Amino acid sequence: MTKTIRFALFIQLAVAGMSLGLAGPAVAQDHDCVVRQFILTNQVINLEPQGVIEANYPMGTERAYGFARLDCTQVRSGETFWFHWVRNDQEVGRSKARVDVSRNWRIWSQSRIFPGDWVLQLKDSDGRLQAERRFTVAEPPKPAEN
Repeated sequence: MTKTIRFALFIQLAVAGMSLGLAGPAVAQDHDCVVRQFILTNQVINLEPQGVIEANYPMGTERAYGFARLDCTQVRSGETFWFHWVRNDQEVGRSKARVDVSRNWRIWSQSRIFPGDWVLQLKDSDGRLQAERRFTVAEPPKPAEN
């Protein structure tokens, strides 16, 4: 095979590989954390959730807790995850939690809650969504009119 043909074949393979995402420099990952559990709970004691809330907090509940269990084998120094508390499409609070290498890293956050539609989001330090839970806090019943 002549040098020209080999070079042309090499270029074609390189272009085909790039179009398939097989070539080019790899983007450095800041973590490889996998969210193994992301729940709403009544409380967190000794880094363990106490009960699971599926979609609605019981009426009269004043605080909501979000709990995440992560599996991380590679984490850059200082990596943090953020809990974003959103009520009726408005962020009303956020808190950060440090993340480290562990097959069972546990983090949690709490917020006062009021009636409305809520979303709790877990994002990494680059703002990438890792997990999300939606829930509703019901309005208390109106007193009966006499």
